[in-house]
Amino acid sequence: MKKYHILLLAFMLLALTGCSATEAIRDTGVFSREKVLPKKEIELVALGDSLTVGVGDEKDAGGYVGRLAKEMPEKMDGVEKVNITQTAKKGRRSDQLLTQLKSGEINDALKKADIITMTIGGNDLMKILRENFTTLERQHFDRERPNYEKRYIEIFKLIRAQNQTAPIIAVGVYNPLTVYAEDTSEFEKILDEWNQDMKNIVEKDAYAIFVPTVDLFHTNRAEVYSDDYFHPNAKGYTNMKNRIFETLDTVSVYKKSNGRMKMKGETVNE
Repeated sequence: MKKYHILLLAFMLLALTGCSATEAIRDTGVFSREKVLPKKEIELVALGDSLTVGVGDEKDAGGYVGRLAKEMPEKMDGVEKVNITQTAKKGRRSDQLLTQLKSGEINDALKKADIITMTIGGNDLMKILRENFTTLERQHFDRERPNYEKRYIEIFKLIRAQNQTAPIIAVGVYNPLTVYAEDTSEFEKILDEWNQDMKNIVEKDAYAIFVPTVDLFHTNRAEVYSDDYFHPNAKGYTNMKNRIFETLDTVSVYKKSNGRMKMKGETVNE
């Protein structure tokens, strides 16, 4: 990618914002569609950045997390109510999420979690843009990519140290620059690579799913961005919520006699 192209992308991102660019509930039977299960309250722990906070949601409905929690009792057997523990923060990067996890401050919440949602990565990309603004080239992203991958792996390890089987819904990053520029192909390639790294890590965990979002925010023809043209608006967050449910529907799940859930390609002896 030519330097002036990537500098243009950097300028637009920096001008837009000062912050961030399963069904396997442990022993609860939540999300089973095979049997009608006793209703119970479940605990959802939300991790990550401004997308998990719900920044840009003009309806103040809690972004995708609030919408997900509201609809789970309607869509999922065994769910009476969803209690949200919101631990995300606007502008948070993967290294800062690691610091939060290492501190132990949310260990109790993670241990009690029946489901975990997470968005992370957008602010890591923004940090690269800020630190290399005047000399930005593809190599700056390539150099940081393996470091981000290592942090993402460690994030999963730290979560699993507290809770081995709660489903983790890991949401990918998207490209807001398509709102302003037709040719963002090189930046999209970078995002695809980072998303693929995350997906590869997620798919190694039998109780996690990766939720892609790139196509949901391609241009603003569908009017999915908030006034900052960076974060989703209410419609954008609704689309994210719908994509999560759609992704959950692709997972092979059923209720076992011992109350555990099957996920992905797990072999189960009845």
